Amino acid sequence: MDPGFITLMRKLAPDLIDEITRRALILERIAALQPVGRRQLAARLNLPEREIRNTAAILKDLGYIELDASGMSLSGKAEEVLETARAFSKAMSGLTEMEQKLSELLPADRVLIAPGNADEDTQVLSDVGRICAGHLRSLLQNGNTLAVTGGRTIAAVARSLQSPTPLNVMVVPARGGLGRSVELQANTLAEEIAGKLGGHYRLIHLPDTMDAAAMQEMLKLPEVSEAMELLERADVILHGIGTASEMMKERRVSHSTQTRLIQAGAKGESFGAYYDLNGQCLLESNSVGVDLARLKPTCRMVAAAAGASKAEAIISILRHTHHALLVTDQGAAERIMEILNH
Repeated sequence: MDPGFITLMRKLAPDLIDEITRRALILERIAALQPVGRRQLAARLNLPEREIRNTAAILKDLGYIELDASGMSLSGKAEEVLETARAFSKAMSGLTEMEQKLSELLPADRVLIAPGNADEDTQVLSDVGRICAGHLRSLLQNGNTLAVTGGRTIAAVARSLQSPTPLNVMVVPARGGLGRSVELQANTLAEEIAGKLGGHYRLIHLPDTMDAAAMQEMLKLPEVSEAMELLERADVILHGIGTASEMMKERRVSHSTQTRLIQAGAKGESFGAYYDLNGQCLLESNSVGVDLARLKPTCRMVAAAAGASKAEAIISILRHTHHALLVTDQGAAERIMEILNH
């Protein structure tokens, strides 16, 4: 949204802009949480329930929301104003300006920020997924290859992904299997995303970590070699970002290696490799999956990560590899700004 328009609104209608902002915010939050009760929404927004009730009544009279026993939901008419309401709410909260600043401070062409902090509100992760899904679709073209990792944030992207018309893309897992829930595995999410887009998929039926000799043997299998070749030709890679400490535990890194990495300043993990705050790789990946050094130059990286606790990890990964898009949340973004402006 044009910053000049916001400035004009503040000057011409200072008595109205707070009310417009409240209506836009409540409409946007109902869209994210629907169906939602007034008391629940008031708690989410830290607003008096009376304000929610009064604003909801106005939005209902305008035909933008519907109320029933399950709570408030958007009407079909709301679609005509929803995107503008989201943009207005984001601009008024300062997130639009923060997105621009972060895209200048981090090696990223574009940064998008969802309101809230996923460390405190799990719904925020769904918002990050929705935002990322909408922009991921615009990056893809017929004939592209998309590689995806696993994890909770990428699962949120997969849930929100929509494609009005089928897209002829090949989706492949960017990693082998990790010891996490099957619904969060890269294989599972690659299949789900391909289904949502109307494309095709290939799977990697291998554990994430293998020794070199075993890996060479597996690469002789046609289905494995095909998937690995597709990875090298990926046009877009969608991945999550892990904090080094959590991922070392999940990947069962030896105690001695954990100690060495922590002492060296490890902050973030991506594709099985660990990085410090300057983007320096401290431990190369020994995993089945994407080899960043072998990607084609035109491959676009898309990262989705949320929560203030992920701030240092996000910085470490983006400082190592330029990204076309970073989707994060307000909690992480504010913490990143503090660190980078320190």
